[in-house]
Amino acid sequence: MLPSDVKGRRVLISPLNWGMGHVARCIPLIHQFISTGNTVFVAANAYQTSIFRAYFPRLQYIEHSGYPFGFGGRGKFEFDLLMQWNKLRDRLKFELNEVNYLVDIHKIDLVISDHRYGFRSEKCMSICLTHQLNLPVRWYEGWVQKMHYHYLRKFDEIWVPDNEDSEYAGELSRNKANLIVTSIGPLSRFTLYDKVEKDLEELVIVSGPTVYAKQFLDEVLIQTKKTEKVPVVICPEELILMKGTTGCSMISSKNWPNADAFILRAKKIISRSGYSTIMDLIELGVPFDISATPGQREQEYLKQLWDNKQKTK
Repeated sequence: MLPSDVKGRRVLISPLNWGMGHVARCIPLIHQFISTGNTVFVAANAYQTSIFRAYFPRLQYIEHSGYPFGFGGRGKFEFDLLMQWNKLRDRLKFELNEVNYLVDIHKIDLVISDHRYGFRSEKCMSICLTHQLNLPVRWYEGWVQKMHYHYLRKFDEIWVPDNEDSEYAGELSRNKANLIVTSIGPLSRFTLYDKVEKDLEELVIVSGPTVYAKQFLDEVLIQTKKTEKVPVVICPEELILMKGTTGCSMISSKNWPNADAFILRAKKIISRSGYSTIMDLIELGVPFDISATPGQREQEYLKQLWDNKQKTK
């Protein structure tokens, strides 16, 4: 089943709270659902909801807690997650009961989980949206991949936001385990906009968990002083307040539609190499320079993949 096949249903969707890329790629999906006559319910935390409301003010929103992620800023993602495993497991188990309750009271026909293992129901069709069928694990971490497959198989279907030949995510999105998968093509909210004149030479997008976003912004500011370039920088509002005067044009990422207007005008973009960002960059059709969040192997893989693609053009 494709998103365009979903018509006249009551759809419940929820994005993972690991970075805002999950919110970003849900925006065009929700737009698709609305255009085909579906009633959409969004389960999200307060910050995610504030972003969605800017695009869809009339949707029905349900306050729903995220997973208890916490990051130390040392690039030790595996260690950080291992230290929180018991809390994550408990939240996942509780979430299953929450979703069944929401399905009952809102008469939901279809549940869409953006990479939330626990956001599914036995009472209606449940689909997992993810580009990571295969995790970028080392050989001795095979148990992590097996556990990933275990959770994915609990869904009725998996939607992969990539082409059938895995052009965008490479090995991450190849179906190597005979999962029930439908490739739905890349998802970018920038497909919803008209083209505009590109009059900004360079734009930087600072994103990710706060501790890593701050590190990235520091790197950008150091580079700006060396090159004497003054790019437009889109970053979290708390970092703008923290940094004060930087010599750059700082735009808050809190107001996404406003930030989108600047992104559309950029001739070149510098950003992290998250998958949702890459889908946006390809849709925008501009040169880009991407770097991985330290220790986040998915982004490291995607950076190498797309650096190689750009070299062969």
